[in-house]
Order: sequence, then C-alpha cells, then structure tokens
Amino acid sequence: MLAAVTLLVISLWIAGCGSNPNEHVQSNQFFRPAAETNQAEQTTVQAEQQSQQAEEDATAQTDQTEQSEQSQQQDQPQQAPQDQQASSEEEQDDQAQPSAEPIETSDDVIRRYANPSYGYSFELICSPFCDPNSNGIDRVSFLSETGRALIGVDVVVDDGSDAESLLRSALALADNVEFESVEDTTTVTGEAAVRFNWDEDRRATGGFQVRWHVLLVRVQDVAIMLRAGAVLEDYEGVVPALERALSSFILPLELTARPGRYNRFDFIIDYDTDDVSQEFGQPTNNPPSAEAGIFVLQTTNALKAVLTWQVLGEAFYDGDTAIQQSLRDSLGIENVTSQRDWGEVDGQPARTGETETQFGEGVMKIQSFAWYCREGGREFALHVLDPDDPESVALPLIESFRCSVESAEEADAAAE
Repeated sequence: MLAAVTLLVISLWIAGCGSNPNEHVQSNQFFRPAAETNQAEQTTVQAEQQSQQAEEDATAQTDQTEQSEQSQQQDQPQQAPQDQQASSEEEQDDQAQPSAEPIETSDDVIRRYANPSYGYSFELICSPFCDPNSNGIDRVSFLSETGRALIGVDVVVDDGSDAESLLRSALALADNVEFESVEDTTTVTGEAAVRFNWDEDRRATGGFQVRWHVLLVRVQDVAIMLRAGAVLEDYEGVVPALERALSSFILPLELTARPGRYNRFDFIIDYDTDDVSQEFGQPTNNPPSAEAGIFVLQTTNALKAVLTWQVLGEAFYDGDTAIQQSLRDSLGIENVTSQRDWGEVDGQPARTGETETQFGEGVMKIQSFAWYCREGGREFALHVLDPDDPESVALPLIESFRCSVESAEEADAAAE
C-alpha cells in the first residue's frame, strides 16, 4: 500500500508540481527601469539636483575649514566627544535639508528562463510569476502565484499545415474556439511569427473564461508556441507580465534538439511525442547532468517510463543492484522479483526484473531494465509502467537507446 501511495504521489508531482533550481534560469536578476518622466518633470529634477549640488559644495568647504581648526586642537582628548557630537548635529542638519526627488523604481524582479534543450528564452516578472523553474522539455509551464494565469511553451514537429491548423492540433483547441485576431508579426530578434488572440469560455463545464495570446514561430522543421493567458477577471492585473514574456521571446540561431529524441547528455533515447517529457537531477532538487539524472515520460493520465543514469566505475556495476536502488529511489518500490538476463541494449548485456503494485483500484505492472555503457562510464536503469504488458511498451525505448551520440550516428550510417 505504501508503494502505491508513493507511486501516486510522484506521478502527480511529475505531472505539474515538480520544479527544482536548475540551470534553466539565468542568475542575473534586475529591476525594471523606472517609468520615463515628462520633459517638465525632468527639468525640475535637474534644477533641484544642481541646487542641491551647490549646497553640498558649500557645506563641504565649510566642513574642511572646521576640520582644519579642529585638527589643531587634537592634543586635548577631552574635546573628542564634543567633536563627535558636533559632527552628528551637522549630519542631522544635512539630512533635514530638502533633497532631489528620488528615482522611481519597480519592486518587480525579472528573470530570464532559458530552455536548455531548445535554447529559446523569455522573461518572467515576479510577481506574479515567481517560480521560473520548469522540468519540462518539449512543454514548459509557469503558473502565477494565484494559479489563475499561465505562461508556457509547446514545441512540436512542424507538419507543414497552415498556422491555424497547426496551432489547433498542437494545443487541442475545441472546434468552437474562434480567434479574435490573427496577426503576422516578428519576434524581438526578427523571426517571422504569427500571433493568435482569443477568449475561451469553459464556464459551462465548471471552468473559467480565459483570455489567451499565442506567438507561433516556425524554425527549421519545428514549431514553437509561446502561450500566455489569464482568467478574464484577473487579466488586467497580469497583462504586463504576459506581454513582457511575448515581447522578450528569443530563439537561438540554430536548434540542436527535436521533439521525440532526448540527447542532452551524450546518450540518445527516442520517445513518442504524444507523451510529456521531463528531466530531473539526482537527487531531484539538483539539476540533471551527464553525471546523474532522471528522464521521465508521462501519458495524459499516468506515469509511463523513468530512465535513470549515473557515473559509476565498471567494477562497481551490478545490474540487479542498479534495478533495486533505482526503483526504490525513483518510485519508492522495493519488491523486485524474477531478476534475470535480458538480451542487449546497444550491444551491452542487460538485466531485467518485474514487480506489481496496487494503483488505484487496479494493479500496475512494472518491468525494469539495467545495463552499463563503457562509453561515458555510466549505468542506466529503465522502469516502464503498464497495467498489461510493460515489456512491449519498453521495447521501442530500448531499441532506440544509444550509449553515445557518436554510436547513434554510426548506427544510422550503417542502416543507410
């Protein structure tokens, strides 16, 4: 029962609540510039600053004269407290004098999120978007503090259809959604884009009326959609943050990733683009790296597969131990049975094990696999979940796996 609860919790956490401090967020934080003042205000401020500067210069000259006189009397220690008192009184007088009008600044902090796989980036304002961390790969989402506004990006394979059809398919928009406007535009760096604006009313099904904006950019054979929206009642309060994300959207000169293939740390595994892909570190509050990490696939309603890796000396690798530890650490399950040899993964011998656990009202079957890649010196463990036949679900993942990008290129060349 504990395993079932743990599995359910991690599934929900991975679905949308997991976030960790990682390299996706640039460390520099800065304040928004002050609002521009009009010319009359600027002239007034400048005059006040010049007047204040003249007063400060006169005060400084007087202070120098007084300090010269006081320095001649320094041989009398009892005068030191009086000097300090006089200095304190002068400081109070200076503080009491009128000063130039302070520069207006904003308390909102801006941080730029950069997706590590595709290289695009945009700015998030806090508040309302104060958690700029996402574990998503092809799909990232950032909820506002209230949970009633959202900024996110979806990356899909460009099927060559017109922009509206592509958008409707990628975002699964209902047929009754009508666009208020569709505008040809460009990103801040000059890429051609299409902006869609519309309201979506889901009040009849217990939802909200939401105002959406989407910027669609086609790069190479990939379509990238930056979406920004909010519940209509909250829209006016968050529209500056929504527009900031849209206007600051920057794409790289060249994309090095593609939906359906994970190859960020010099190994490759292909996956179904209908699945939600995410990545975590080990432990999960660390960023993933070539040394250790977790790659997760999830269907629309369930956890599908978890791939873990870590650097390990070959002399310390044991397939059964890798399965047991990885299954326990990633899914909280320990009762692995039927551990045995199982074919090869990219030419490397693999072990497998099976387990079952209560999940909801049914039983979830889990089949685990482990192998060692000499290229990179890493052990890998794959856990696939399915109520009926997890091995058949695992086969496409295993067949696509390559220990390194170089070995994948060699395999592709041999296939040609």
